[in-house]
Amino acid sequence: MSAAGFPRCARILAKHEFDHAFRAGLSAGSKLFRGLVVADAAARLGITVPKRSVPKANDRNRIKRIVREAFRLRRGRLPAHAFVVVARGDIAQADPKAIRADVEKLFDRLAALKPAPAPGTIADLSRAATDAP
Repeated sequence: MSAAGFPRCARILAKHEFDHAFRAGLSAGSKLFRGLVVADAAARLGITVPKRSVPKANDRNRIKRIVREAFRLRRGRLPAHAFVVVARGDIAQADPKAIRADVEKLFDRLAALKPAPAPGTIADLSRAATDAP
C-alpha cells in the first residue's frame, strides 16, 4: 500500500479514543473547524460533523470525505499524534475548496502543537526519569 493510503489503523473509531482527545487533547481552531491533538503511536484521524451544524447526511459525508482526503495526502508528513477534527459554524454552505484550505491550515496548526507523550510509552518513561529528584 502506498504511503498516501488511509488504512483502518490510521482512523480513530472508538468512543473512548474520541473521549480521551476531548478530555486531554490540545486544541486549535479555524473558521470552519475545531481540532484536537493527543500523542499517539502514529498519525491517526477522527472526524465529527454534528447534525446541529450540518443537518443533511449527504453534506456531512461530503465534508468528511474532504477532510479524509486532506489527511490522507499529508499523513506521511504529520507527527505521530491522534488528530480529531470537529466541524462547526456555517460549514454546510462552504464550498469544497474553502473547506480543503481551512482543514489544511488546521492540520498545520495542530502539527505545531506539542502534546504530552502517551502514558506508558518510552518517551513518557524517559520524561518521568528526568523529572524524578
